Order: sequence, then structure tokens, then C-alpha cells
Amino acid sequence: MQGKTLNTNAQAVLDVLRANSNHPTAQELYEQVRRVRPNIGVATVYRILHQLREQGMIREIGRDVECRYDADTGHHDHAICTLCGALLDVPADVRIPQDQLLRAAQSAGVELNDYEVRIYGRCRQCRQQNN
Repeated sequence: MQGKTLNTNAQAVLDVLRANSNHPTAQELYEQVRRVRPNIGVATVYRILHQLREQGMIREIGRDVECRYDADTGHHDHAICTLCGALLDVPADVRIPQDQLLRAAQSAGVELNDYEVRIYGRCRQCRQQNN
């Protein structure tokens, strides 16, 4: 995957990710990609995801076992359902003044590279099921 030219497997992974709005895990992507590329291996999907992230073509959200992927590489924020764990894009533009971001980063002892707002609460579907 030199530059932005993708092989067939990599293009399939990217296409499936772009068709998703639910920020799938690598395992979920693997299961979906297998429908169009039945011979693809799970290790291949992980390798492709790593390469796509390194090339800046996708975003990796989270750093734990349940890392999720996003084809939208532009700055945007997320909401996380505290009941079902859904990870949703926030369509509104949340603005935090740069001086406040820098102050927050400095107080945590980190150099600010980027930021993301995460909003926690119950998603629409969970609210409807619990009413």
C-alpha cells in the first residue's frame, strides 16, 4: 500500500469502513469484509487497518482491546452510550478556545497535538427501550 494506491483487500476494508457509521472494531470489520473477500484473514485486516491509519486514511478511536475505526478523518467529536457502548459522531461543531485547550494540556503535563470532545449518556435507542 504505497502512497494512496490500495490493493483489492485494502480497498475492500476501506469501502466497508466507509459504509459504516457505527465505528466498528477490527473483528466487526473482518466479519463484514469476509462477505466480499471470503479468503481474507483476520491478521490481514489488522495489518491493513494499521497501514490505513499510518497513511492518515482512517482514524483509530481508543487504545484498548475494543479499539474502533472511523473513515472520517476530519476533526469531529463523539458521544458514547453508557448503556450499550455505541460510539456516535456528534454532528454539531463543539468549539473550545485554544487557550483553554493549551491550559488543560499543560495541567495534565502533555503537549497538545489534537483534541476530541467525548459526550457520555444514553443513546436514543437505549432511551426508547428503557421508557
